[in-house]
Amino acid sequence: MLLAVVRRLHQRKICWFYCEVQSYCSNAEGAACGDKVLMREELDRKTKEAREMKTLRQIVSLLVLAVVVFATSTTYASSLQEEVLYYVNIERAAAGVQMLVLDESLDQATTIRAEEASVLFAHKRPDGREVKSVLNGASYSWFGENLAISSVMDAQRIVRAWMGSPTHRANILNRHFTKMGVSCTRGADGHIYWAQMLVCD
Repeated sequence: MLLAVVRRLHQRKICWFYCEVQSYCSNAEGAACGDKVLMREELDRKTKEAREMKTLRQIVSLLVLAVVVFATSTTYASSLQEEVLYYVNIERAAAGVQMLVLDESLDQATTIRAEEASVLFAHKRPDGREVKSVLNGASYSWFGENLAISSVMDAQRIVRAWMGSPTHRANILNRHFTKMGVSCTRGADGHIYWAQMLVCD
């Protein structure tokens, strides 16, 4: 009888030990698997966040470009000068260069130069003086001039023509320039003469 009880206890102890060990091993394996699952979930989360950030940056870039286009839209252009500015800034934005602003102080100078271009189409004045003399003493750290001849007053076509010329394109995309002035006039020959000045204080 006693032997039978001892045997039963011994069997229960063995079973208890076996089950506890198995349970421990299962927990250990389960913890290891759990760690792997957590690591995978964390990796997936970070990958998802990285993709979302990339998408957000792309959206912001598109919004910035949209703002640039909208801010200078020809729909709101009140003058031919603003239309030229619009197309110039589209080219500068595409090249990653800051936008220009119209400088009213250049209006008189560009008007004079457009009229002079109808007499002498060159980057010097009809009386032989240099172009910057038209500024009446105003001083700029950077100065550039673009001239053009057309048959119609079309801002887009003029900017496109300038962009098709290496030297004129270089002026339009020059990162140093911050201001612009532009004028056009009809010459005695019926053609439209354009003068654009780009400056930086």
